[in-house]
This record gives sequence, C-alpha cells and structure tokens, in this order.
Amino acid sequence: MDLTGKWRYIENYGYGVAEGELYLKQKGQTLAGRIVFTDKVEGESSYMIQEFLKGELEGRKVRLEAVEFDIIHSEFPITYQLDHWFGLLVDDNTIKGVSKDGQGVEGYFEFEKVATSLPMEI
Repeated sequence: MDLTGKWRYIENYGYGVAEGELYLKQKGQTLAGRIVFTDKVEGESSYMIQEFLKGELEGRKVRLEAVEFDIIHSEFPITYQLDHWFGLLVDDNTIKGVSKDGQGVEGYFEFEKVATSLPMEI
C-alpha cells in the first residue's frame, strides 16, 4: 500500500473547521509532505496555513507530525501551534482519526485520496 499522492483534508475541532489538501510521499514506512489548508474559526476571519510534515505508517496506523509552518494568508496576526494527526487507514483511499495541536485542541479529521501522483516534488 502506497500513501503517496494528493489527499483532500477536512477537520472539525469543535469551534471551527479546517479544509485543504495534503501532499504525501511514502518511502518504506516513512512519510513526508505538506498540508495546505484554510482554518475557519467561528466568529473570526479565516486564514491559510502550510505545515511541513514527517510521519510513519505502521500497519494501518498513520502518524503525521508538523515540524514547521508558514502563514500563507491572514488578515490579522496569529500565533499558531503545530499539529499532530493519528489516524487509521479505513480503506486504500481514506484515513480517519484525531488531531491535536500544541495548545491541546483536539479535532476529528478525514483524508481522502484524490490523486496517486504529486504535482511537484515535496
């Protein structure tokens, strides 16, 4: 099973929703990539973030950890905490699980594979 490709991303974390794309590359059990998404917090303007990831695949368990980020767009200053994702591969094209950021905010996410190739090198 190869997780390399482009994935649609959606996450609900109670007081907001994040939506975007995950670009993932797999080599052996090691994962690397980036996730680009818009964070829509209730009552605030949305902002766009890019996080660079490392991770691993162990059986059907998928772990991803952000190691750095860029703010792509924000109309206001933000302090951002890196995210971690832990999910299960429920089929060849779907990963579902929980996330947690550096502030302890948890969410429920889904990655859905939409392409097996990557548009650029990660």
